Amino acid sequence: MVSAQLRTLFLEDSSIIEKYGRWIHEIAMNNSVLETLNFYMTDLVKVGFEDLQLIARNCRNLVSVKISDCEILDLVGFFHAAAVLEEFNGGSFYNQLDGYAAVTFPSRLCRLGLTYMGKNEMPIVFPFAPLFKELDLLYALLDTEDHCLLIQSCPNLEVLKKFKILDSGFNVNGIDYYVKS
Repeated sequence: MVSAQLRTLFLEDSSIIEKYGRWIHEIAMNNSVLETLNFYMTDLVKVGFEDLQLIARNCRNLVSVKISDCEILDLVGFFHAAAVLEEFNGGSFYNQLDGYAAVTFPSRLCRLGLTYMGKNEMPIVFPFAPLFKELDLLYALLDTEDHCLLIQSCPNLEVLKKFKILDSGFNVNGIDYYVKS
């Protein structure tokens, strides 16, 4: 059983053999103090969005969540329940753009990284862009023009994470950035 007093669970980039997926349900049912949940870039796939929503509801101080692939539309309830969430990475876009209008982020969210976000999904981000201090675009599917458009809509951006982009993508707002080689 996972500790009921666990405040941070950091598994990012870990190699884990998942048997049943009960671990996340145990956290959802028994923990109310979790602040950071990170299983980003793992092969953990037996995580139910219902458990993520229950964690957000039960853990009132949950400020950072980084997950593996999960349809963003399945996380609408999670985002609604995660009132103090400041950082979110992960999620994916599998459906048509029509349904994504239902996605809203918590008002305190200031660090965001959406996996495989393309040009068609950018409108989801624009209403919240002024809140962002950090934007992780390492796994975004955007061209230089899209990057510039997104960065221009983030006047408070301090950190940009991106693999490679032409210099013109960084000539906006004089921000600091992270380039992963």
